[in-house]
Amino acid sequence: MWLFRSALTVLVYTGLNLYIGARIFGFVRFVLPGCKGFVFWPLYALFACSFLLVFVFRLEHIIPLRQAGMYSLAAFVYLFLTLAVSDIVRVVIRITGRAAPDPRLSALMSGAALCLTLLILVYGAFHARDIKTRHYSLSSDKTIGVPGLRVALISDLHLGAAVGRKWTARIVNAVNRAGPDLVCIAGDIFDGDLELVRDMEGIAAELRRIKAPLGVYACPGNHDVDRSRLNEDPTGIQRIAAFLKESGVILLLDETASPAKRLYITGRRDARPIGLRQPRKTIAELAPPSGPRDFLILLDHQPLEFIQASAAGADLVLSGHTHKGQFFPGNLITRRVFKNSAGTHYGHWQNGVTQAIVTSGAGLWGPPIRVATDSEVAVIDIRFGEAGS
Repeated sequence: MWLFRSALTVLVYTGLNLYIGARIFGFVRFVLPGCKGFVFWPLYALFACSFLLVFVFRLEHIIPLRQAGMYSLAAFVYLFLTLAVSDIVRVVIRITGRAAPDPRLSALMSGAALCLTLLILVYGAFHARDIKTRHYSLSSDKTIGVPGLRVALISDLHLGAAVGRKWTARIVNAVNRAGPDLVCIAGDIFDGDLELVRDMEGIAAELRRIKAPLGVYACPGNHDVDRSRLNEDPTGIQRIAAFLKESGVILLLDETASPAKRLYITGRRDARPIGLRQPRKTIAELAPPSGPRDFLILLDHQPLEFIQASAAGADLVLSGHTHKGQFFPGNLITRRVFKNSAGTHYGHWQNGVTQAIVTSGAGLWGPPIRVATDSEVAVIDIRFGEAGS
């Protein structure tokens, strides 16, 4: 079955690229009549397969090549969408007889699709770097001794080839502007290969600038695996844990901390760390014994077990992972997938007294763009019942 699916994926991808390439070649021949197929097609094949070349031949450390490969993935999506729309328009024009068939129309529409794709990529690249702040106001009948609590939630930094110190500084600035009591990082702090991260000490210094009286807590995500050192550390987490400790971040690996009286934070290991099979405790096993006034925050990278969290008595679940699809039409896909998983791909979720917030993430993975989604810091204001003693 796996082999069949892989073969089908290759056939579909190849077919779509032949369609895109033929349309672009028509435009190129319109602009440069002397252009030959034996020149165009090898160059286009290099573009279409650049991301595969990077990963198959382990060329991730050549950052410009890796970035070009990631942009090619996004370009493929938008070229296909814009060319498909242009073909539909051409068919409608031909069927309705609103204009006589013109061989130049196809080339001109292909050129327009190419220009629109370039504009989308440029917009997406700049938009991804603009860190937004999303505010939520929640209430709880619990009484933990204070009238309210402000939590800043960040997730999916994906520190690596695309996200470095400058990006981290923008995230930290957005967090500090919010003035949180507590900061939670819901996984995917790294992008898997720590060797791709430049200026680790500088990034640690930026994270130490976070101002939160009750501390900074994190759980790992599926990308938080130090794949470059698995021969030395089969868990893939030791260097990451050391980095976070140096950065002033408390990493919770199926553990619970109590930053204040009657306030608990539990951080789960990830369900599917990339390339590893590691057991983790159930939410019921992790939930600490709590009184009727205790408030439990659960950090769980993937928003897949909200019902179990509700059954275990968690008051607030904080997750990321989905990126809200990162760029259109990915947001439509993640919406469907996580709705079917009895959760949500983004925003607020509630079941009884249990509430959850899923953030779109502060960084990004793969194509370094965002379209129809934001890089964000989620700021959550929780209002409690009358303050108890």
